[in-house]
Amino acid sequence: MSRYLLIVVSVFFGVQASAQTSDSIFAVRKGKDFVIKYTSRANESVFMISKRFFTPQEKIESLSMVDGRKKLIPGTDLYIPLVANENFHSTKEPVGIENQQEVYYKVREKDNIALISLFAGVQKTDLISWNSLHGNTLVEGQPLFIGWVKVVPKDSINLRNGIAYPSKRTRAASVDTDKHAFGEMDSIYNVQTRNGTNTLQEKGTAVFFEKAGNNKIYYAFHSTSSPGTVIKIYNPGSGKTIYAKVLAPIPNTKLYANAIIGICNAAREALGVTDGKAWCELSYSPN
Repeated sequence: MSRYLLIVVSVFFGVQASAQTSDSIFAVRKGKDFVIKYTSRANESVFMISKRFFTPQEKIESLSMVDGRKKLIPGTDLYIPLVANENFHSTKEPVGIENQQEVYYKVREKDNIALISLFAGVQKTDLISWNSLHGNTLVEGQPLFIGWVKVVPKDSINLRNGIAYPSKRTRAASVDTDKHAFGEMDSIYNVQTRNGTNTLQEKGTAVFFEKAGNNKIYYAFHSTSSPGTVIKIYNPGSGKTIYAKVLAPIPNTKLYANAIIGICNAAREALGVTDGKAWCELSYSPN
């Protein structure tokens, strides 16, 4: 399968492009099923959330043990069922389906490929291919891509379903007291991407190569973007983000097989990675 299968191109991507840490949807196990654990926001109702995830309200109420007729307290944990061929697709990337989004699962202790395949309803060969795995070895906490869920984005209006989601209140911009946290690479990224509104999104395996960083400036090999491009790299397994400057295309060597990016080894700790590779989400200017 092409390593670009999971590229999502979006021009003027708006809120979703600039809030990458909240973009990823993770499934959890509940009994013998995979579900999405969702924490309610202010002004949301069970009905609204059921419409957002294209699932019957009564199923959410039953799984979450809540009464949808009562006001939903912000911060309430709800469980959204993932139903094959309804709001969840795991056999191939859905075509012609609006509002689809990738779903991940964070590996737990004693999990294995066969078990995850069974609960998620995903072929083992697909799990291995999608996540560039070698054999059946998994690491606790490792994020695995398992399929696509049909979901209406937050802070959006979907008139077809008669629902609208309240936007977060805009707070006054605070003074940037950590201006050099990313060696000013974040500022260059914002210029290149028009503050995150004009980006390409890519998800897949990152590998690390031996090259020291300098003053918190990290470097990368990436074949889609041109040298000098600053890429925002987010690790959903650790919740950490870095910015890296592209040096050249990915070398054609065994080290980079099935990888979408090579990152200098100095960035491993900043991304919270202990292995030689990690699943990452990239955001960068389309040049």
